[in-house]
Amino acid sequence: MPRPKHEDDLTAGQDSFLDVITNIVGILIILVMVVGARVKQVVLDAPPEPSAAAATLEAEVGRLDDTVASLEEEIDGLQTQAAEVAAAADLAAESRLQLATAVSAARVELDRRKQASDAARVAAAERSTRRDALEDEIRRCTLESEGLLHARATTQEVLAYPTPIGRTVNGEEIHFRIAGERIAYIPLEELFELAKQRTQRSAGSIASMDARVESVGPAQGFALDYVIEAKIDQARGQVLIRSREWVVRPAEPSVGEPIAMALARSSRFRAALAGVKPDTTVTLWFYPDSFAAYRQVREELHRLGIPTAGRPLPDGAPIGGSAEGSKSVVQ
Repeated sequence: MPRPKHEDDLTAGQDSFLDVITNIVGILIILVMVVGARVKQVVLDAPPEPSAAAATLEAEVGRLDDTVASLEEEIDGLQTQAAEVAAAADLAAESRLQLATAVSAARVELDRRKQASDAARVAAAERSTRRDALEDEIRRCTLESEGLLHARATTQEVLAYPTPIGRTVNGEEIHFRIAGERIAYIPLEELFELAKQRTQRSAGSIASMDARVESVGPAQGFALDYVIEAKIDQARGQVLIRSREWVVRPAEPSVGEPIAMALARSSRFRAALAGVKPDTTVTLWFYPDSFAAYRQVREELHRLGIPTAGRPLPDGAPIGGSAEGSKSVVQ
């Protein structure tokens, strides 16, 4: 059995614990008192006097602070001004665009007005020129009328041609070529006779051919090129030879005599007309460069009472005919 605790043992343990606590509290009080005594003994030193360099630095720092503050204010002002300038630049750019548009529109309008003005000036110049021409024409007509009023009455011979009713030439016919203001007699009958003689001489060789081209002349300045063809009539046993087409060509470009010389009393033209019969027709082959000469010759032939037929030709066209061609028409 355990031994029961005595009252004396419990009392002794409690006293030991209280002693310990008391000792600790006493030690703490002593420490507090020691620290307090030491704190009272500490002498607080006064702050040291500032030196001149420190004062200068403090002044410089103050000045720099003021400068920084001033610069910050200036920066703020500059930023404000920059914003205002940017806004003004945007407004100026928009205004410049509007101004450029207005200038472009004004330039277009100016060009249009300039073109209209130029056209008006040209029209005015044309009207002025036309007015001057009309005034000159009026002055000329006025002078001519005044001259006619004071001029003596004169008579002028007017050639009256017969009524232009055409008829085909069936009788004799002689031919002349008018070109380059020159007229030349074409000896067709003589050339045909030469062609006939040559054909008769070569009839045997021609009979063996269908067709071929022959030439004769020149005679009186002209040569004749013609196509002859041979046909055999087996029923009759004959060879028929005929000229299918023919072309007269001048031996030289300046064949003939000038119109003025031809219309004179003694000329080759007059000599060719001397032996014609009253019913003989004179056929004039002429080119575009000789219309005036053709009219002169026609008037002379009309005055002589000789029937005349005109055969106009284009430039470079030859004088010719064929079995299927047309006859001359006299008026």
